[in-house]
Amino acid sequence: MILGSFFETNMLYVRVSWEASRNSFLSMANLIASWANLGYVEASAIRDHILQSLISGPLPNPCDHQADALIILFKLAGATFEAFADPSVVDRCFELLKDHYDCNTVKGKLIQEVFGLRKRGWEGLPPPPVFATVIGQEDPGATPLATSLGLPDSDLEPQVLHSPPPETVVVPETETTPSPPATQSPSISIVTLSDFEVADIFEDESPVDSTTITPHDTFNFEDGNVEVLCRNTLFRVHTSILSLHSPALRQMFAPANLATAESPNGCPRILSSDKAIDFTTLLKMIYLPEFPEWNKVPDFSTFSSLLRITEKYERPAVLSRLLGVVRDAYPETFEGITPTKALGEKVFSGPTPHPNEVLNLFIQQKLTSALPMAYYMAARRGLSSLMDKHLPRGATLSPEVLQSAIGGLMALREVELNETHLLVFGSKSSQNCPELKCPSRAPNGSAAVAVYQKVFDHIVGPSQRGTKVLQVPQFHVNLAGGDVRVFSDFCVNCLRRWESGHADLRKKVWVMLPSAFGLMK
Repeated sequence: MILGSFFETNMLYVRVSWEASRNSFLSMANLIASWANLGYVEASAIRDHILQSLISGPLPNPCDHQADALIILFKLAGATFEAFADPSVVDRCFELLKDHYDCNTVKGKLIQEVFGLRKRGWEGLPPPPVFATVIGQEDPGATPLATSLGLPDSDLEPQVLHSPPPETVVVPETETTPSPPATQSPSISIVTLSDFEVADIFEDESPVDSTTITPHDTFNFEDGNVEVLCRNTLFRVHTSILSLHSPALRQMFAPANLATAESPNGCPRILSSDKAIDFTTLLKMIYLPEFPEWNKVPDFSTFSSLLRITEKYERPAVLSRLLGVVRDAYPETFEGITPTKALGEKVFSGPTPHPNEVLNLFIQQKLTSALPMAYYMAARRGLSSLMDKHLPRGATLSPEVLQSAIGGLMALREVELNETHLLVFGSKSSQNCPELKCPSRAPNGSAAVAVYQKVFDHIVGPSQRGTKVLQVPQFHVNLAGGDVRVFSDFCVNCLRRWESGHADLRKKVWVMLPSAFGLMK
């Protein structure tokens, strides 16, 4: 999907020169280069499409955005592209890059750096990966996409710089200061992605070692008449008490089941498929009346355990409260997003979970109404957050979920950039600006364009951060009891127009969330 979008939009950018669209194009170039280095893009896709598409347009030389993309591709995956692309295509790429070379510009220095990397055999970049054959891909000239983001056969370690983790963003959230003006074109800023492994997010199913069975510290009553073994943790409890609280527990402790169970310690032992933490949570609800404490939302680990256990063991009152928390923090309607409400993972007490963990939990528990917002909260922090190899076990996304999250992020970012550019740059009119000093009185001057760029950057944020399209941009701050405009150069009418326009954009994006993340069939 990403490669297809890259090829299709490449021709579009010959005609469209908006900076917003250009940034989206370059983000895809970053992603493709990293995928190529990791072995997720087939050799034929590299050889026949990616580079060729950048130098085969209707113009004799690449446009600026195409030259920027070539810099990104070779700077992140030069060794891979040199090995698998047609040599004549690679030579042509470098021949065309010479036309953009100017040692006195930032881009010129980057081009010089890329030429130096090639001359030195792409030092610092990993060797080309060994591509696995795509099943059913018989035509070598076809366009294979990364096979559902499947991992390559070898464990590759790309030698690319890791960008610092993105800041946590809560929707809607306001910034205290406007973004500083960019010192160089965002197209030159190379976004690097962490290498990652797709791990099994479920608990290990290896056989229980009887020599490592450990009695639970709390729920191991001497007068208990039944044992429950969850993996290597042993509980000794009372059938009469537990059977009162759930039809599933009554079935578990039915006389027929107890009569046929092994009794290594003098009482029947039932094997349970529950995690020890989940069964502990269940026993807390039964034996401890004050648990859970409902004057606050529990920590995410406890919340996850409660959600799993209350549905399985039919505790409707507790489950209803849990689902109320989900609906409040991950609303189903646009009206549910308010500036004063804690949204997303910020709602949980204790350590804030990674948004990927929340997304995995909601998918496993089939909380479909909360998934659009959960996908957004996970994707909004950008690609490095979605794919970081240092994520905790429960925050590692499956290939299918990761693909949906990346696709949604790219779609939302493109809409955010295009619509915000149109809002800020495309609606300049002196008729709306009665103040003589407002830059909109002479919107085409270089000084006015520079100020407009600051407004644009303030609203959309840097590309490395993902997207903040549902975040309310702050145009006013309260200082010493007074309301002060963040961009004092512009008149009140301009600020109100941007505030109103961005409110409409947020509503538009909210409607497209399910389709952007592939939740609509």
